[in-house]
This record gives sequence, C-alpha cells and structure tokens, in this order.
Amino acid sequence: MKRWAIFIVVIFVVGLVGNWFWKELSPNQYGPLADVTWKTSGLPNTVHVHLEDEQGRPLVATLLTIYTDDNEYDFTTNMQGDANIVCTGQVLFGIESQHRTVFSKSLAMYTGSPSLADGLDFHIVAKRPDLISRGAGIYDEMKREEELLEVLKKNEEARKTEDVSADEGATPPTKEKDVEESTQPSTDSEDDSTAVKDSGGEQ
Repeated sequence: MKRWAIFIVVIFVVGLVGNWFWKELSPNQYGPLADVTWKTSGLPNTVHVHLEDEQGRPLVATLLTIYTDDNEYDFTTNMQGDANIVCTGQVLFGIESQHRTVFSKSLAMYTGSPSLADGLDFHIVAKRPDLISRGAGIYDEMKREEELLEVLKKNEEARKTEDVSADEGATPPTKEKDVEESTQPSTDSEDDSTAVKDSGGEQ
C-alpha cells in the first residue's frame, strides 16, 4: 500500500515538473490578462511585438517593457499596434504591458528559451485591454469621433435635402405677371395719347 502511495506521489511530482518545463519551453502562454504566442524570426537581438485586442483591433500608444538577462527596455506601440526594439542579452525573461506582466519565463536562463540569437516575434492578444493598454481608451475616443462625424454628415445631408425641397416648393413666376409686365408700357402709351387728345380738345 505504501509503495502505491509513493508511486502516485512520484507520478504527481513528475507531472508537475514536466508541466512546468513544458510551459517554460512552449511558444504559447495563456493568462488572465493576455494570450501570448512567439516564434523565432527577424534579425539577431531584435524583438518585434504586435499588440491587439480580442477583436483584432491594434492597441496603440501602449507602454511595453521587455526584460532580458542583460537589461530592460521600454518602448511604445505605434498606430498599427507594433513595436520593434534592438536589445542585448541572450534570452528574454518577460514582457510587461503598462507595468502588468503578460509574459514570463522564469527559467529562461536555464532552458535558453526564448533566445535572442535569431530574433523574436511576439503576438499578444489582450483579454483585458482596459488594464494593460492605453490603446483601449484611445480606440474608444476614435470611435466616438467617428460617430460624431457620422452624425454631422447625416445632418449636413438632411440640411441639403431640405434646401432642395424648399427650392422646388418656391412659386415660379406666373404668366399673368409676365403679361402685366408686358402690358405695362402700352398703358403708359394710352395715357400719353389721352393727354394729346385732351390737349387737342382744349384747342
């Protein structure tokens, strides 16, 4: 009975250790704040990071910090959610987004992974962009601006439609008015001839 208990404990411990090493060597890491995948790519000692939310929208102006066995480096994502940095060292230990850990490899120095020798390419999908990115707020602000522009555009189109309707509803000049204008000079001629007749009659 004791042997079975010892055997089960050994299997359990080996499973934990194996799982731990697998997580350290795996190119994927899933956490409560973000899911991270990485691969060897690019130039030596160059790290590329792409940061986006779960809808695939890039998270911009977000402060990222990477830790290597040699130093730590800060950089900010651009309008496409990308950032590139050249660093020194042999391996990468972790990545923080807005000072919150999204990627960690505590045994990197012993496993040699992720290695900076051939460059690294990281893809980070933020589950909680409100916590790890300023880009979420910027995106909401951009969305509000787009909605405001759309409202202004609709108002402008409605105003133009009303102007066109008003022009179509305006009363055009009538033929009677044209007749009055055309007969006005003849009235003046009649008055002149009457005046001549009166003058002749007086004589």
